[in-house]
Amino acid sequence: MTRSERESLQKRIVQFFVNIADGNKSLTVNHFMKEKTPRQTIYSIIKKYEEAGHTGDKPRSGRPKKLCQGQLTRLKRLVNHKTGISLRRISSKNEYQLSQKQRSPKYTDKQLQEIPTRGRKLYRLLSNNDFELVMDDEKYFTLSDHSALTNRGFYSSNKEETPHEVKLKRTQKYEPKVLVWVAISENGISSPFFAKQQQAIDQTTYLNECVVKRLMPFISNYHLKEKVLFWPDLASSHYSNIVTRYFDENHIEFVDKDFNPQNCPQSRPIETLWAILKNMVYDQGWEAKNIGHLKRRIQQKMKEIDIEVVQTMFSGIRKQLRKIADYGPYKACSL
Repeated sequence: MTRSERESLQKRIVQFFVNIADGNKSLTVNHFMKEKTPRQTIYSIIKKYEEAGHTGDKPRSGRPKKLCQGQLTRLKRLVNHKTGISLRRISSKNEYQLSQKQRSPKYTDKQLQEIPTRGRKLYRLLSNNDFELVMDDEKYFTLSDHSALTNRGFYSSNKEETPHEVKLKRTQKYEPKVLVWVAISENGISSPFFAKQQQAIDQTTYLNECVVKRLMPFISNYHLKEKVLFWPDLASSHYSNIVTRYFDENHIEFVDKDFNPQNCPQSRPIETLWAILKNMVYDQGWEAKNIGHLKRRIQQKMKEIDIEVVQTMFSGIRKQLRKIADYGPYKACSL
């Protein structure tokens, strides 16, 4: 007997027992035995009805399949544009979905006012001229990095047997690190400059080691100097008098400080490049034995970066600047 046939039989027996036999078990049994229904089955159905008030499976409780308008309004007030809400408090059948937070810098009120204006100035500058854009930046690298995407977790059939170096984040209060400077454009990546851990890139170091020894040869090898627009980071050493004077003397046009949107990594592809390079350097839990080992690894992985990826990142600069100009920096956040 199929489930539907069994449920139909249960319903017929109960209806006959209540409405026709008026609670007479013998009459009900005799009637359905003529249909060749086993006596025990008939008694079992009647007994279940008398004890539970129903037949078949117990009525299930839980969330309704559809929410009324009042429930939807309360749900919207509970979760809309809020964080820290547990999924246990939300129905799985509604219009709201859990989304991952995107990274964004923290801005001051003054920056939120100035950034759209600067973004619009830079957008117009790039749109009205046929520039070959070049930019630079610095980034710290440590001997190991457990925050890299591939190193955030581990797989194990038995965590008790997993080695400590795999399942633990081993941190060091003053871990050795190196500062890496590099310049990029659609045509390539410059040779890096490595600064010692305690060495700050002041204006003199930046001019001699970064601009003169590395940026200028990079521009000469990959670009027409007359068409280059250099977009430096807003670090004070990058806009020092000796640096800007050197650019003027060598006819290198650079983004004016008032055109440079502050604290906007979402508009600078080099920030994305750092994220890609970090994942490549620390892939599969790689750790450096010392600073020299780390430098060689960074240089090696820089050579493996696909230039087409860099070109794709540069193609979206104007779009990001337009978003910043029209809607503010938060609208363009994608890091």
